[in-house]
Amino acid sequence: MTDFEHEIVKLVYDSGKYPLIYGQVASDNLVAEEVRRLGTTTAPWLSVALAILGVFLMVCSLRYRRAESKPLEACLGALIPVLSGITTIGMVSATGLAFQSIIVSTLFLVIAIGIDDIFIILAAWHRTDKHLEIPERMALTVQEAGCSMTVTTVTNLVSFGNGVLSTTPVLQTFAIYSSVASVVCYIYQLVIFPAIIAITAPNEYQKLGDSKEEKTWDIIKTMGQWSDRQWHKLAGAISTSWVRLLTISILLGYWYLSVYGIATMETDLTIQKMADQNARIVKFKRDADIILKEMQSVAILVKSPKDLRKMENLKKLQKMIKDFESAKNSFGNESTVCWLQSYIDFLTFYQENDEEFDNDDVITENSAKKSNFSEEKPAKSRFQFTYSDLPAFLNSEPQYKPMIRYSESECVKNSEKCIESFIFTTGFTDVVKYNEMYPVVSEWRKIAANYSEFEVYPYTERSNFVDQTVDMVDNIWNTVISEVICMGLTFILFIPDLISIFSAVFALFSVNFGVFGFLSIWGVGMDPVSTASLLMSIGFSVDISAHISYHYYQVDKPTARQKLEHVYSHIGWPTLQGGLSTMLAMMPIVLAPSYLGMVFLKTVILVCTFGLIHGLIVLPVFLSFFTEISGFCRRKSVKIADSPSSSIDNLPKTISIRDIGSQKKYQKDHENNNNNIEKF
Repeated sequence: MTDFEHEIVKLVYDSGKYPLIYGQVASDNLVAEEVRRLGTTTAPWLSVALAILGVFLMVCSLRYRRAESKPLEACLGALIPVLSGITTIGMVSATGLAFQSIIVSTLFLVIAIGIDDIFIILAAWHRTDKHLEIPERMALTVQEAGCSMTVTTVTNLVSFGNGVLSTTPVLQTFAIYSSVASVVCYIYQLVIFPAIIAITAPNEYQKLGDSKEEKTWDIIKTMGQWSDRQWHKLAGAISTSWVRLLTISILLGYWYLSVYGIATMETDLTIQKMADQNARIVKFKRDADIILKEMQSVAILVKSPKDLRKMENLKKLQKMIKDFESAKNSFGNESTVCWLQSYIDFLTFYQENDEEFDNDDVITENSAKKSNFSEEKPAKSRFQFTYSDLPAFLNSEPQYKPMIRYSESECVKNSEKCIESFIFTTGFTDVVKYNEMYPVVSEWRKIAANYSEFEVYPYTERSNFVDQTVDMVDNIWNTVISEVICMGLTFILFIPDLISIFSAVFALFSVNFGVFGFLSIWGVGMDPVSTASLLMSIGFSVDISAHISYHYYQVDKPTARQKLEHVYSHIGWPTLQGGLSTMLAMMPIVLAPSYLGMVFLKTVILVCTFGLIHGLIVLPVFLSFFTEISGFCRRKSVKIADSPSSSIDNLPKTISIRDIGSQKKYQKDHENNNNNIEKF
């Protein structure tokens, strides 16, 4: 079939035999080839993205003390995500799951995730005590960075894992590849990159120990000091009331625009968005939509025609055909191609028996033309339905043969088994877009349900896309809600603190709500590509929120401002680097723009921008605000506990699994103390 289609393409487009005819060719195979071609032409830009990220990593790895700089290690670390992508494609493709063009975005995704882990590991390495032995220091590095990486990997896995349950095949494929890529990249980064640092660490130790005059980068020291001051200022500003009010005010405007964008978003699954705009197949589809709007046909399969010798069955079957001809946006009976009416006219003309009945039961072609299916009663005629003349009819009208599955031997016997099933077509008009066609398809299915005894199935080549268009809205919202619930459960596992969990889930939902709304404002409709990008945005936004929430929970400081200062100084710059590197990883797509690439680029820009704003400003605002409220409530409750028996202020702020044993011991000691006090 593929070879045949390629020959047709050559004949129509390239042979030059028909200069006066503007012909075009399309098929499912040609559409699939064009979509795959778009993916293969986008893939080479991965090398450009990798080069840009390599330079960015080298610059970010420079330290004030030159011996501590790790540009070589950073560049080698940038190759690990590439290795992860190759491994993922090999592993998943080996299972037989087809590689699609949307999977190219997974490769960009795994590069962005891997680069983010490099920043986390390097930051953890530089925070460890430089006087420790390399194995011990590396153990502490992996312990600190590994916890944060594990949280983000689990959340990514949960994010993409929801997409695996999707009913849209392309989205399901994207989710499977992305889930595997997240796990593989996590394992590789946790094992290979620390090994690279451990191998090159002796050189760092030697330079630090042997150099008489230590080489430094003064500009990096100046920038580092300036950066620390800015982080401390930001931590102080977030604790003020005016910044909190300003943040909430901006959030309200942000949510308003998001709601507007979501309300105006359109669902569209056309090939025009999935392939190169200059491709032949895209031009064909664009012109075909204009032509098809005048009229296109729906095929109705009647799988169980029943015994048409019974007048009630024949009448009901004709009534069903009439219902389809008069349905919403139908073209009318003049567009119907059906053997039944022609066969009735054939029998009426040639029959020799004299059995008479009222033509209210069966409508002949002449009466149909006269009444045009109006309420007027057609004239009477002599007619009796029989199967025995069907072979002769089909020999005289061979165009109907492909539309009927019949048994000639049973027809000769005039048996109801003569016709096993048949198909007929009728036209409809004015609707081409999938979202416009859904009311029409729904009415066809209602008509079919009214005649369930015939086992009726209406079908057009666009029916599947119409269903996906409608299902996609529910799928997206189900995905978002389930993602938020799963992320909340994940945060409970890793961050057993109510304030951190609530703030992180709130930030997660707000980021994705805004991303989807602003994508619509930016011209992106609802389709499998944008849905896949939504899954990706959830994963990225979780990374940022998880890093900040996890470190905020881990910090043991008395005030919210001190906690934020510690979080910013330790994870603020690596988080910012991760967001910037993610945007840089997608920038080469601008050089080879396509709908697929531009959707992911827009998504990454929005999610990184909104994610960083929420992670570095909005989330800390809520964390500090709720921490202060919690502290105020605890201090107020302590006032009623002036007696020696009170110990409310000694209760732990959070309770996790590891606290259970110590909590029981605490309660036992508390009871003993109360008994001693009473005795005293």
